Amino acid sequence: MKNRAPLWPPPAWLCFAWGLAEATFFFLIPDIILSWAALSGVKTGLKALGAVLAGSIVGGIGMYAWASHAPDSSRAAVAHVPFVRQSMFVSVEQDYAKHGMAGMLRGPTSGIPYKIHAVLAPPHGPLSSFILMSIPARLERIVVSWLGFAVLSLLLGGWMRSHRAATTMAFLAFWAAMYAFYWSRI
Repeated sequence: MKNRAPLWPPPAWLCFAWGLAEATFFFLIPDIILSWAALSGVKTGLKALGAVLAGSIVGGIGMYAWASHAPDSSRAAVAHVPFVRQSMFVSVEQDYAKHGMAGMLRGPTSGIPYKIHAVLAPPHGPLSSFILMSIPARLERIVVSWLGFAVLSLLLGGWMRSHRAATTMAFLAFWAAMYAFYWSRI
């Protein structure tokens, strides 16, 4: 008899931690854990979405605060994160110069990590503006990941629960392909 237990849902604290880590120095996006949570069920995915967003904002606040007091060292530290390029800093500075804090809204669609926006933000606006703009900037991308995998859960949930190994392999293959594509472009 096949196991009909739900997929392993990640705990909210792990989603929060991943969001925080990626907003600081981790280079794998929290969409990975968020999408797995969404496959575990829509409600589980929504809880994970809130936890990832909260962790991201807390991490961003920390990076903003560090950059407010030590802009050179914070920028240098972020520049050493794998796959962060100098051209990303230039692009974010241009976005901030042209659009102010609203320039953060270009980050998710450009593939530029949030941490770069956080360390370059202090001269362009107060922390309150950074936090307010961070919410839609972070949601812009992670909602797409959540929604896509939540729809898969609704459509194929029964099959996925009865074929957990195949679901896990397909999930890992999807994210490996996504990262291979992303890293080949930067």
